[in-house]
Amino acid sequence: MNKVAISALVGSAAALALSAAYLGAPYIGYHIDPATLVAAAAIVAFGSAVAVLTLSALSKPEKKKPKKSRELRDLAVADYAHFPTGGLRIVLRSDSVIDEFDVVRNPKNYEKKDIFLVIKKSSGKSVFNPVLIKRLFVTLKDFENFLHILLVNEHDEYVGYIPAAYVRWHMVGDDAETKIVRYVIEVLNDPKSNSIRLREINGLSMDEAVSDNETVAVALKTVSEGLFRGLVVFKNRRNRKPVGVIYEEDLVKLNIED
Repeated sequence: MNKVAISALVGSAAALALSAAYLGAPYIGYHIDPATLVAAAAIVAFGSAVAVLTLSALSKPEKKKPKKSRELRDLAVADYAHFPTGGLRIVLRSDSVIDEFDVVRNPKNYEKKDIFLVIKKSSGKSVFNPVLIKRLFVTLKDFENFLHILLVNEHDEYVGYIPAAYVRWHMVGDDAETKIVRYVIEVLNDPKSNSIRLREINGLSMDEAVSDNETVAVALKTVSEGLFRGLVVFKNRRNRKPVGVIYEEDLVKLNIED
């Protein structure tokens, strides 16, 4: 029996009891003053009202505490694009000799391997040659597991991200050198001023980064307020330990699931 039915039954019983007392009193030689009866009825009515209000208050479901948004470090590998931890990691410097990279000399050995390219600014005065960078891009463009390019300064600090998909289509042709200068060399030379250019090629600037200690909700707020496409995720608030790249659509989905 539900709580409302019980309340109604109790109220009806109280009314019947009061009526029986009033109607049956003369038969046992006792007379109930009408004024007393009215007062008793008022008391019963007040008690019933309090009981109903109390029952209503107790019947309201407790408000559930909002779920705490998950931290990015607690997400599964499938939740967003993590950078590969195995396979081939190439660190390209201005003084690197492209022909000496084994992937250039023996590309068939790496056809099924993950390839992660880091382009690092030199601490010396040597400068990148866009022709040589293009040659490396031409070598890597057909590898299906070549997905990510990270730009870092001479201290290994993150300054920009380029999706390898853009390189495959736009940095291996006749005008590749011009684009390499604009989106790689000049960004490395002055990331504060030039890394914003990476948005033009669906990349991420130096400001579009987040620690994996942050929650999904905070990361989504950062993306929304900054009008960012996504964020590069770093381990423990250090921009020298990249974990992966998470896009706005990933964060929206994860926020709904939370």
